[in-house]
Amino acid sequence: MLSDLEFIRYSRQLMLPDFGEAAQLKLKQTKVLLIGCGGLGHAASQYLVSSGIGQLTLVDGDKVELSNLQRQLLFRDSDRGFNKAKMAARQLKQLNPYVQLSAVEQHFGADNAATLLANTDWVLDCTDNFQSRKLINKLCQQHQISLISAAAIAQQGQLMLWPFAHNPSPCYSCLFPNLTDQSGNCSSLGVLAPLPGIIGAMQAMLLIQQIIQPDRQAKFWQFEGVGFRFVAYDMPVQGCRCLVEKTT
Repeated sequence: MLSDLEFIRYSRQLMLPDFGEAAQLKLKQTKVLLIGCGGLGHAASQYLVSSGIGQLTLVDGDKVELSNLQRQLLFRDSDRGFNKAKMAARQLKQLNPYVQLSAVEQHFGADNAATLLANTDWVLDCTDNFQSRKLINKLCQQHQISLISAAAIAQQGQLMLWPFAHNPSPCYSCLFPNLTDQSGNCSSLGVLAPLPGIIGAMQAMLLIQQIIQPDRQAKFWQFEGVGFRFVAYDMPVQGCRCLVEKTT
């Protein structure tokens, strides 16, 4: 049950005709593993926490650097040199006392995946390189944990839904079989400050929608910051080499 204070806190969501107390309770019962406390993770985590997700575990082995502060808005100058997951969790705890928050001060990988995924309903991949995305994709697929992956670079963003817990699904490696870290990342190509915030917020919104009413089919969206254009693609259940443009 929701407490009286929770009813007040989430009142703007609870009044929505397709939301209500039952949906809020679903959020409260959900455990999310968020991997990568960069720009995407900052936006996604803040909206998940403020919306009332039940449990959020942040995973990142990196330390805060001066160049992060342009887009990673949970950090302060005084956080430089400290672990990203720990500093982000400290700020998020002030947003909502009803959310269980924890920080894992190490990178996600094959050695800790079983432990981290054992008590998880959903994974959000907020990393910034192809090798990490492919590894997270592979391990989530093996453990049958549904995954929402995203990317943001320069003025382009991508958002992907992989419902591994529900259906046979195409995966990140099927969609991008030939990409490597040599294709570029924020460090080499740069990124406009609001872009990770836009895509990270979309990650949070997609996850909330999936918790309330699962779609159970893989999805892929492309965002072009120049021209402000969204493109959605339909993806077949098996074999995702061929994508069909749906909307513009």
